[in-house]
Amino acid sequence: MGERVVGIELDEFFGGFDGCVELTLLCEGHGQAVPGDRQRPIGFDGLFVPCDRVIDLALYEERETFLVEGFGRVVRSGIRPGFFIRLILSHVASNSSGGEYTHGPMEIRTLVGIDRRKIAEFLDAWRLSGRWTAGYRFRRHAESDPTWSEENVFVALEKGELIGTVSILPRRLQVLGHAIPTGGIGGLYTAPGIRERGVASELLERACEAMRSRGLELSVVFPSGPLAAGTYFEKRGWYSWGGQQTILRRDEADSPSGSGGAKAASESEDSIELEPVRPGDTRALQSVKSIHAAYAASRSGSVIRDDALWDASFSLTQAPREEFWIARRGGLAVAYARASIVDDVLTITELGRFEDGGGALARLIGSLLEPLEDDPLIPTSDEAGSASPTSAQLRSFVVLPTFDDIGLMVALEHRGIRSHPMDDLRAGFRCVNLIGLASRLDVDLLPNEDGPQFLKRILPPDAMVFWPADRF
Repeated sequence: MGERVVGIELDEFFGGFDGCVELTLLCEGHGQAVPGDRQRPIGFDGLFVPCDRVIDLALYEERETFLVEGFGRVVRSGIRPGFFIRLILSHVASNSSGGEYTHGPMEIRTLVGIDRRKIAEFLDAWRLSGRWTAGYRFRRHAESDPTWSEENVFVALEKGELIGTVSILPRRLQVLGHAIPTGGIGGLYTAPGIRERGVASELLERACEAMRSRGLELSVVFPSGPLAAGTYFEKRGWYSWGGQQTILRRDEADSPSGSGGAKAASESEDSIELEPVRPGDTRALQSVKSIHAAYAASRSGSVIRDDALWDASFSLTQAPREEFWIARRGGLAVAYARASIVDDVLTITELGRFEDGGGALARLIGSLLEPLEDDPLIPTSDEAGSASPTSAQLRSFVVLPTFDDIGLMVALEHRGIRSHPMDDLRAGFRCVNLIGLASRLDVDLLPNEDGPQFLKRILPPDAMVFWPADRF
């Protein structure tokens, strides 16, 4: 039944490349092959499908879909109603002895029963900024993230050797005023020697299948490391969402200490107090939680934190040090901000304000641009991997994450702080349960609308925010 369609598509898709494919026929909405309808191993151009590597996976999309995955490209076309065919490139390379494919069977399983130290050591080969590694981040999540579990970590093994891994980090994201059960993708990494064989793609699909079965409806990823190109995830069903970050610099000629915006900025200066938020300061932290909840209520994309995730957010920062400040007016907390050195740049990793706190938050941000004699954010030479910058160099500018707050931008201009937009690092979102997500949001799907099209419609970049403090 499917061989004619398969042959046509593969000839067009591979264009003469040698390869091996895997085929299974699936009933719509089910994760098991249709009884009696599973296809025998098929051949094309003298090649064959190894039976032990057929993957059963329902795609959970409304329309009938034919999906071919490999070489970083995806092709879709119709197949008979009610069923899905999924083909996965198994190996691309024929040897000179006649097209025999020899790489051994691969097993994908959860971390249960495997020493987590092996995964951390495997991920240590992935270098992050400074002297940090993905292995260090993995250890921190295992120790501090209340959502972390061995069942949320998938590993790929070949002949007992670890060749790849990926982690699911469950979160609840604020989307259009609803709490959406979401799975963050973290630590997706494969051994350099086995890349281009589709191992990362299979790990991603296994993770998405697990998210779907566990009630998660959305997946989010922040591409970095070997898979930094957003197109890699686009071709695997993620909608690449890219907003604009903002670089803030103080214009000395117009700063409050200069002659320009001094009057506008200083009229209420005496009523604003800045104080650091220190560990264990429950009063200040409770105020911050209230501001965070109010500020995020009208913004899609922020993580909804319970007390456990709040505690974890201080342990899971992307840098060894951070500044955490709260702004008070008349003794009442009206704004806060957190800042760290991320990728060697001073970055505001999270901020928030009450409706009347625009001026107070602008003053707080302005204070981050003032050099300090004993700067707590200057990394040591061991952390930086090179000579450390001076405080003046470090604080010559600060990067704001993508978010929408016109009132704050106006208040910053009044303080003589100039803004320069730049493209944000691209995040990727994928509907792992499109029907469930649309139903939860009470948004009707358009005819023939797929996951990326739906997300593009409901989550435009200028209506999204995802704080670096929450990234994996």
